[in-house]
Amino acid sequence: MPRFVLDQSFLDPLTSKDGTPYGPKRYKEIVRECWYISDQLHTSYSDVLDLSFQERVYLIGYIDEKKKATQKALAEIDNKSKK
Repeated sequence: MPRFVLDQSFLDPLTSKDGTPYGPKRYKEIVRECWYISDQLHTSYSDVLDLSFQERVYLIGYIDEKKKATQKALAEIDNKSKK
């Protein structure tokens, strides 16, 4: 069983700041995080489900850093080619 499909934690709020139920909103966020990691690393979604929360946070950060570095390098190449 994936780690995040456990019963509601007593640490989680019942509602979000706008008054909507927190559980469904958080579940959707977790699914999006897992999909994003799976898509970017070309790994199976089920493998990503075995990652801990902190591993997902780190991986998303690393993926985002790499994307920014790639975009910056492409922009520099584009600027040099325009000169």
